[in-house]
Amino acid sequence: MVNKNLVGRCGLYCGACGIYRAYKDDGELLTRIANNFKCSPEKVRCEGCMALTPECWGNGCKIVQCLNSKGFQFCYECSEYEKRTCEKYEKLAKNYLENGEDIRASLTRIKKGETEEWLHESEQKYKCPKCKKPLPVYGTKGKCYHCGADLSNKNQKS
Repeated sequence: MVNKNLVGRCGLYCGACGIYRAYKDDGELLTRIANNFKCSPEKVRCEGCMALTPECWGNGCKIVQCLNSKGFQFCYECSEYEKRTCEKYEKLAKNYLENGEDIRASLTRIKKGETEEWLHESEQKYKCPKCKKPLPVYGTKGKCYHCGADLSNKNQKS
């Protein structure tokens, strides 16, 4: 059964978000993220876009704040998204695309009502092939932080 709380409002599978993974997995990734953002590890918390609590990191997300201010659930509801004039979204989409994740295509699937299938596929995509533990988008190159498996070919296109 897939976790519907992990439907990212921008089209990212929250289960592959570095903040979510750091919070859920603890350990080395949590320490790295806290150090990178110069905050305590206790501040790195998130339950997924569809289950934000007052303590969640996602409340500070510029995309979430923008959507909330406009009364939208997802970016595809905004005319700036359709026109590709939202600088925040375009920058985010480009960064993820460079790491093998097309969040615009994900939003198209969510909009079409293919959310369950997309969640299931995303959950499988972001797992270590060796230990089967979940990984973040930015953690699927190099080595698995759970078991040390080589991930250098994991997201390569054939």
